Amino acid sequence: MSITVKNTTPDTTRVTLFGELRDGSFDAKIMAETDVPYTRCWEDEIEQRIVYIQPDPDQLKAILAALNERRLTVEQLQEFGGMGGGTSEIPV
Repeated sequence: MSITVKNTTPDTTRVTLFGELRDGSFDAKIMAETDVPYTRCWEDEIEQRIVYIQPDPDQLKAILAALNERRLTVEQLQEFGGMGGGTSEIPV
């Protein structure tokens, strides 16, 4: 199954920040690109990655479930999105 997610647009520059946590799970926050912290966003974070997508709450929940269930990797997820608008088909 895949979902169609909006990509970032130049006028909004909203991104989704994904974090891999020490317990092996993932979390995410949608924010303005200028609000992405240069330090850790989550206290127990191993790594964080920006993806230029703007999912709605249900889409974000589906993406996190796919990451947590190892049906999708962060590396695969970073292949999607973009700053020019449009959409991405993300396999969840």
